Amino acid sequence: MILCRFADRGHSVVGVEISELGIQEFFTEQNLSYSEEPISKVPEAKVFKSSSENISLYCCSIYYLPQTHIDKFDRIWDRGALAAINLGDFKHYADTMLSLLGKGFQYLECVLSYDPTKHAGPLAYVPHAEIERLFSTICNIHCLEMIDGFEEQHESWQIDYIFEKLYLLTEK
Repeated sequence: MILCRFADRGHSVVGVEISELGIQEFFTEQNLSYSEEPISKVPEAKVFKSSSENISLYCCSIYYLPQTHIDKFDRIWDRGALAAINLGDFKHYADTMLSLLGKGFQYLECVLSYDPTKHAGPLAYVPHAEIERLFSTICNIHCLEMIDGFEEQHESWQIDYIFEKLYLLTEK
């Protein structure tokens, strides 16, 4: 698991997951002991911390994370969150993520690209222009790679292609 690789290399890793069960399963699968504590500023939220305290997983909506008074991040890896939320929430989501970034940040954003006239979702099509609209005011945007992600399951979507695009967003 990539979170553990970063933690094993001495980084503090923070994750956000809405499912408490998913967090507990992560710690169990990784054979990590952990503690659980409520977050006083956000009654609906908890934080689960590895016993080494270098992995902290917040159980809450990403929109509550700024209210926890968490430190700013210098690195973010966001694998597919934009594809999973409602199109009408894109701006709110992007504003939340931008509010969490510290000086000199690097933000990896992974999105899906396919023919939206053939499939309306779930898993939203996120065009390059949308990434520009959401992040270009404070970010330099570079598409690092585009990987063919077409699998048998996508045939039912009636699409001919699907790509995962990985963007690197950096401070302007």
